[in-house]
Amino acid sequence: MLNRPNGSGRVERLFYSVPEVAEMFGVCEKSVYRLLERGLLQSSNALRHKRIPRSSLESFMAKTVNNGGGL
Repeated sequence: MLNRPNGSGRVERLFYSVPEVAEMFGVCEKSVYRLLERGLLQSSNALRHKRIPRSSLESFMAKTVNNGGGL
């Protein structure tokens, strides 16, 4: 299931594309690919395209924001 309802009737997205993640983080797509290569983000190759689960984004942000951004 790629999307799920969130109680307010809106559908929550479970996966995001590389361009979407780049836009959310305010970086270029190459930076997102680097994060994937370094293992800092995880992805799925669903439908021949990389899709990054929201849980991976949340985990990455929690680790980096709470620790002062130290990668």
